Amino acid sequence: MKKTILINILAFLCISSFAQKGNNSLFAEYEDTLKVMAHQIMNAETEAEKRIANTAFITNLTEVLQYEKSFKFPFDSLVTIARITPPDNTFRIFNWLLKKDNGSYEYFGIVHYHNKKRKRYEVIPLVDNSANIRNAEQEDLDAKNWYGGLYYQIAYIKKAGRKYYTLLSWDGNDGYSTKKIMDVMYFSGKNKIKFGLPIFKQNKKESKKRVILEYDSKTSISVKYHSKEQRIVFNHLVPPRKDLTGLEEYYIPEGTFNAYQYKKGKWWLEQDVDIRNQQKTKRVKKPKRGLVPR
Repeated sequence: MKKTILINILAFLCISSFAQKGNNSLFAEYEDTLKVMAHQIMNAETEAEKRIANTAFITNLTEVLQYEKSFKFPFDSLVTIARITPPDNTFRIFNWLLKKDNGSYEYFGIVHYHNKKRKRYEVIPLVDNSANIRNAEQEDLDAKNWYGGLYYQIAYIKKAGRKYYTLLSWDGNDGYSTKKIMDVMYFSGKNKIKFGLPIFKQNKKESKKRVILEYDSKTSISVKYHSKEQRIVFNHLVPPRKDLTGLEEYYIPEGTFNAYQYKKGKWWLEQDVDIRNQQKTKRVKKPKRGLVPR
């Protein structure tokens, strides 16, 4: 309760002084308040306290991101909040998690972009509904029905027509297994975001709208986009025993790698790829340690 009162007092003091400040000072003061709330989301003792801080965080972040020059402000002291931008710099995503009392995770996101038609900066909240999405690799999803995760890389390959962004994310799932997700995001219609396209090709006849790799939480895998080769390279996963085939929560990396190679607007699956060139290239920047619980 005391922590909740502190958050509310800080928010009040911060907002009361905003009208008297310039843009940089305004953003910095918002950031100071957001930092306190973000810390509570990750470290409060109970889920209820985390959710109170989370609601206040969303309200204040949504408010500050609607200022015209907020898009250029880095908010880099929010060390537990992922901030990721595509190569064309058309939007950015603020993304974080809340660990529940039962050990599972809920994810939150805010897409911050410039609406050219309305000539203003806007925000779109992402609502995690992954627990209720069935046949997730084949579903059409949107901002209100989002397969949540923690984004760490965006692949964008420029081509004519509508812009599609391939996002890679981490999902701590339930403590028994972990997931890595490859998904596609694009803007559609009036202020709408869509997720999922049937461009992950297993072969000429089969495709997926997103790819979800599930594996034993006691191990780890790599899923990285290599821009030079235009491919997403990832560990090949196998069951440790034949009787566990199909139970992906037990799967582990086998030692070889597969990839999705970009060709003419599609991601084509390639198995047993040579990754020696990728190992020599610059490593992908991982989410900061504070973002992902151990």
